Amino acid sequence: TILCPKCVHEMETVSVEGIEIDRCAHCFGIWFDRLEKEDLRQLKGESVNVGDEFVGARYDQIQQIDCPKCGTPALHAKVQEPTIRFEKCPPCGGSFFDAGELRDYLEEEIIGQFQALLTD
Repeated sequence: TILCPKCVHEMETVSVEGIEIDRCAHCFGIWFDRLEKEDLRQLKGESVNVGDEFVGARYDQIQQIDCPKCGTPALHAKVQEPTIRFEKCPPCGGSFFDAGELRDYLEEEIIGQFQALLTD
């Protein structure tokens, strides 16, 4: 069992179409191992409880976290300035999303696909 890098509660394993992710039962932060978030993004119509964005905003204030898998300090990453900010572990490639951030990450993909259709 790994501990949430933000609130230090135990994380539970959640399976979505065979992709196993780690989600905190307390703050609903989500840890993805390398490429799991990209794999989840490819699934159409699947959902995982990503928690309350207001709770996530509180935990997003925590700036320094260590990777729950290898202990390396995580770096901040941004997908679309400044919409989606998450933490990423350089050595192991894992990513941590606070509650609600995954929803934004998945919606950004849908918006991008729609915009691509309009410009074709």
